[in-house]
Amino acid sequence: MAWSEPDSILSRLLSGDPLAILVASVVSFSLPLLLHFFLYRASNRTTATPRFLLLGASGAGKTSLLTLLQKRSTSIENPESSATRTSQISQKADIVLPPTVPLASNKYRSTNDISLQEAAKNPTRYQLIDTPGHGKLRAEQALSYLGEPSLLGIIYVVDAASLGSHDGASLKDTAAYLHDVLLLLQRRRTGKGGSKAKAEISVLVAANKQDLFAALPPGAVRQRLEVELERVRQSKSKGLTDVGNERESDDERDVLGGEREDRFTFKMFEAEYGIKVEVAGGAVRGEEAGKGVERWECWIGGCL
Repeated sequence: MAWSEPDSILSRLLSGDPLAILVASVVSFSLPLLLHFFLYRASNRTTATPRFLLLGASGAGKTSLLTLLQKRSTSIENPESSATRTSQISQKADIVLPPTVPLASNKYRSTNDISLQEAAKNPTRYQLIDTPGHGKLRAEQALSYLGEPSLLGIIYVVDAASLGSHDGASLKDTAAYLHDVLLLLQRRRTGKGGSKAKAEISVLVAANKQDLFAALPPGAVRQRLEVELERVRQSKSKGLTDVGNERESDDERDVLGGEREDRFTFKMFEAEYGIKVEVAGGAVRGEEAGKGVERWECWIGGCL
């Protein structure tokens, strides 16, 4: 049948045939919806599980936090963390985020969005990696994960009760480890150290053990860490100046925060490198267990 014949499809469309117009309208409106549905499903199938890394000194409560979140994934009622123990190797766990925790990806979506209703039936999952906090195991068992492309955030757990001790040993060790973590993220951001991953990684300093009387509040934890990080930064910078070895690589001459003369702060670090560091209080154990980690879960949801 030629296109010029009266019964051809093209002739019916041009002549204003109601049936032809109806078919054309259905195809025009349904095709984009079908393509969106197919692409949305395909993207969900191919997306890697987002990962979060637990870092911190020994005894800060990383493993207890991991077990508590695992239990909250199966039963939200009366969860309890396990007793603190020293980890010798890294361990991974798949965690289900509570449906009440808002996601950053849903921030601008309508409450009537079909995808939100589907998400309620299929809760968001992520992987949490617990790492040893012992000084001799940090480089191999913990910091090696910073190059993974699926890593979205770092939860740096600190013992807020021990940071205020008179000897200052806990604060020095905690700040020294955090210094190494932030410096690696800085190199990763600037493309040094052979890192090709450029995805943004946020950092949460989880001020744990807020249920204890001696625990410092989050604001004090932030202030003390910034002061101690500046001391470590100045010490490292002075050491590099005194040595003056021209054969050192660019990585070995890197200084946290760059060569700026300003005092180091998390705000300055974010402005310079786009790496956001937040401090939030909580408690893995005690009466606040369960509810004490909700702020940290909201931070995780804000990264997803």
